[in-house]
Amino acid sequence: MSTINGVYRHEPSDTTLTLTEGDDRTGSFTGTLSVSGTDYPIAFGNFHFRHGFSTGPVAISFNTLTADGTAQAWVMFSPDQAYTRLRAMGSAADMMGNTGLNGLEFIRKNR
Repeated sequence: MSTINGVYRHEPSDTTLTLTEGDDRTGSFTGTLSVSGTDYPIAFGNFHFRHGFSTGPVAISFNTLTADGTAQAWVMFSPDQAYTRLRAMGSAADMMGNTGLNGLEFIRKNR
């Protein structure tokens, strides 16, 4: 089990990021991004940190694709491997080429 597993919230936008099945060896995870009650499954996400170091930033990325053709790609970082806050920049694109950007800070809700 990875320490990245957990529930992260951005309260103002009613967005929850639930990371599960994290694996520190492969740097992978699955989970769900929930935006205002709509769930977007994360089939594969990845994270990278400097092996052998218990401090330092962690790069995190994942994408989602829903049945209505909406895709989202997210790039995040954690200042350390405690994962108390995930700072994120995301983009959403539909099949018509319309895009939108989101900048959020997710706060860990459980440990």
